Amino acid sequence: MGFFDKIKTAFQKTSEKISISIVGKKIDENFAQEIEDALIMADVGVETAMELAKKISNRKFSKETTNLEIKRFLADEICAMTKPYEADFFRADLSHNPEIILIIGVNGNGKTTAIAKIANIFKKLGHNPTLVAADTFRAAATEQLSHWAEKLKVDIFVGKDKSDPAGLVYDALKQLKKNNDMALIDTAGRMQNRNDLLDELEKIKRVIKKIDESAPHKTILVLDGLTGQASHNQVEVFQRRIGVDGIIVAKLDGTAKGGAIISLTQKYKIPIFAIGIGENIDDLKSFRADEYSKAIMGI
Repeated sequence: MGFFDKIKTAFQKTSEKISISIVGKKIDENFAQEIEDALIMADVGVETAMELAKKISNRKFSKETTNLEIKRFLADEICAMTKPYEADFFRADLSHNPEIILIIGVNGNGKTTAIAKIANIFKKLGHNPTLVAADTFRAAATEQLSHWAEKLKVDIFVGKDKSDPAGLVYDALKQLKKNNDMALIDTAGRMQNRNDLLDELEKIKRVIKKIDESAPHKTILVLDGLTGQASHNQVEVFQRRIGVDGIIVAKLDGTAKGGAIISLTQKYKIPIFAIGIGENIDDLKSFRADEYSKAIMGI
């Protein structure tokens, strides 16, 4: 499949939730309410859904308006709302050597796989990333990251089981090879309601700053696309406690909750660095508002 075909397939269930027929109906308040309900079902969020439905009500459509015209109108509005939150994360020139990138998120959100996919992209762009396995409390995470490092032929720093994550990160950054221009740091999953675990993340950030006061240069929050609106609380807590420079929304393939990206951007004003649209190593793509808006509208 081509790139856009993959995105469209990934958001198929979301677009099915928003599928509404104009045939035999007037474009009035009742139809706008129908649009609003459908958008809410796709996890667009109540406030965002109300705003889009209001735009439908205020727009003067002709009697000959087709389903496609309604879809295009909504896609254009969604594109305008999310366009400011595109980010050229993978294409931007790295301004630090090494570029230190911290990956955070809740258990099971797909951080470790996301790191492998990020490393794959940057390696193809000519960089030489090192993976840092700072999830020292879950052996499976280290094994998984080591597997990807071997497969991608990139360096990895692994410490002892149950060792102090902050100490491991410090040692890893001190021992980076000269040709490693990037460090991708995997961290243990942190439930947003566990202050002790969030304290540990703050400690990791303090340790990183001992190596480079300007680091981490990017802190990326990985969200599970299957959680939809439930991800809002995660963003709120991690942003307040740790700071978030950008979001990766993983596992969007097959979910009917892909509309949550809209409300995330509108509420938190944080860039969407990338979206995960499949299980393959190449299935992490930069977020593009026009492609996303068309895909969730099924155009």
